[in-house]
Amino acid sequence: MFTVKQVSKIMGISPHTLRFYDKEGLLPHLTRNSNGHRFFSRNDLQWVFIIQCFRDTGMPLAEIREYVKSAGKGDSTLQERYEFIESQKKKVMENLETVKRQLKILDIKTEYYKALMRGESGENWLPDIQSMIDKAGI
Repeated sequence: MFTVKQVSKIMGISPHTLRFYDKEGLLPHLTRNSNGHRFFSRNDLQWVFIIQCFRDTGMPLAEIREYVKSAGKGDSTLQERYEFIESQKKKVMENLETVKRQLKILDIKTEYYKALMRGESGENWLPDIQSMIDKAGI
């Protein structure tokens, strides 16, 4: 069993966040000692990990709570949970494409400024930007 402080260090999130997750019902299986201190099992650590993953992908707490409730119902919700994960995965893939496009634009601008600092005109970056604009349908 792990304390809040230990889990905070292991997972790289604040004790406040862990207590908040518990208060919000996202960690329904935590145990407490007679003083009310929370203790995490290895299974609880897995839950913290998946909750943090969901949060990192921008998922609202209400949706995470629904997932946790669904998981609490057991195998009868396997299909529902699978679809939930697939849906979130799709959103993450869409975000990844957006980030890749943003990185490409930043790469082009970086090359532009390098060219200017070398005393070149830097105009060769325009076709790349125009190509991206054309692909976006703008």
